[in-house]
Amino acid sequence: MRNALRRRLAASGDDRGAALVAAVAVALIGIMLVSVVVANAVAASQDSGEDRARTSGIHTAEGAVDAVYAELETWTPCSWPAAGPLNGGTSPSRTTATATVQYFSASGVLLTCGPGGSLTGGPLASAVVTATATAADGTRRTVQSKVALTPSTTQGSGAAIFAANSIMTTNNFTVTTTLPDTDVDVWVDGGNVNCNSNVQIKGNLIVVNGTVDISNSCRVTGNLWSKKQLTVHQAAPGGLQTVGQSLYVTANASLAAGTRIGGDVVLTGALSGGTPIVGGAIRQGVAPANIPQYVPVKLPEVLYRPADWTGFVNTGDRQAAYRTWVRAQAAANGAPSWADAMNPARDQCRVAGASYDANGPLVGPTVPTVFDTTNCAETRFEGGLNIKLRSDMVIFAKSFYSTGDFKVTSADGAQHKFWVIVPDRIPNGIAECSGGAGNIKNDSGSLAIAPITLFMYTPCTIDTNNSTDFYGQLYGGTVQLRNSMTMNYVPIGIPGVVLPSTDPISSAGYRVDVVFKREIRNP
Repeated sequence: MRNALRRRLAASGDDRGAALVAAVAVALIGIMLVSVVVANAVAASQDSGEDRARTSGIHTAEGAVDAVYAELETWTPCSWPAAGPLNGGTSPSRTTATATVQYFSASGVLLTCGPGGSLTGGPLASAVVTATATAADGTRRTVQSKVALTPSTTQGSGAAIFAANSIMTTNNFTVTTTLPDTDVDVWVDGGNVNCNSNVQIKGNLIVVNGTVDISNSCRVTGNLWSKKQLTVHQAAPGGLQTVGQSLYVTANASLAAGTRIGGDVVLTGALSGGTPIVGGAIRQGVAPANIPQYVPVKLPEVLYRPADWTGFVNTGDRQAAYRTWVRAQAAANGAPSWADAMNPARDQCRVAGASYDANGPLVGPTVPTVFDTTNCAETRFEGGLNIKLRSDMVIFAKSFYSTGDFKVTSADGAQHKFWVIVPDRIPNGIAECSGGAGNIKNDSGSLAIAPITLFMYTPCTIDTNNSTDFYGQLYGGTVQLRNSMTMNYVPIGIPGVVLPSTDPISSAGYRVDVVFKREIRNP
């Protein structure tokens, strides 16, 4: 029995450690598999990191190139960089890009940048932009692009108000427009602008050869361009912008502290005063050629030429036709026989709508009509007179004055046009306040009620005052706008007269056409 047990124990001792060997083998196999997986993961991570770094570098360099495109579209050559290098990404993987620009003529001549951003060597035709992005680890990627450049112009929208000499706006004057997506232009051809006391120009103010003085909440919602010194004495209250878009001055400018400008401030001179709040960039000392340029265009000469008014009743004695019309309307209103509006011996130069005169409205002819009152020293409408139009009408006057709630309305609810024109008395191609030409003055009440549109012209002075409202345009030698007046710009024009353009004569940026954009070897 003991021998059998001894033999059994001896036989079982030969298998000792076999399980351990198997376990070690399995563990080694597992370690090798894990090593393979980890190695693959590390390799994939490295590849992904390199791809991200390359993508970040390329995109940052392309972003710098695109930023130069935008600069060229809205600004002028030699203005890059506007604000230093371009950053792409955030720490710790931030990538920084810088761009250089070379400018070429149409024949391929390399142009050079001069003082204030001017180019010398020929007219600009193309540019080559090279941007290099550098990652935190020093890796660099470079993108290069060639673009063709075509000068573009800032399009004007036609002058709502044209002043040959100077303009004064004060006390709650507003000029706006009823046209969708259309700004208005207020053009001052040869004098200065004094804008004060709650004036709002919902468009552009262009002062071609004078200074601009702004105070007491005068605001321009579009661009403001001034040939000479511009001064803003106080910031607009309530955080409002004094200039809604960009400010251009080919001289020095002084801005009160806190003055808000929605776009850029671009000066050929220097900026002084307080610190403005600017939505874009401030650029001083730029070359005059690098901002939009305007030149005086002169007030157009308008003469008494009835034949220019095609489609109007314009033949015969137009002075007699006017007097006959007034007397007929007064008679239809039952005016007293002794009233001036009824008296054939009087000239009807002064007409009132009150009971002592015309005793009611003057209803216009049913066809477009030219009337001439230049025989009157002053054509005067007052006393609640209402001219009710059934068609278009023009009145030529030596001078014109309306007061006492004078208005022009539509008799049939349709749109009609009404012109008051003080023509130039000396036909020499130059608008002159001489030879007996007089002023236009409107005050104390509404003037033209929609859907009537009004055009007033005189080579002398247009003066509006006291709650005057109308739709249309004003062209005058000197223009004074004040006291709760609202003007709604509607373009009308004058038959036979070409009104000057309000477009600048030089480029305001370029149209950028991409010839190529590609990655290149690092320079």
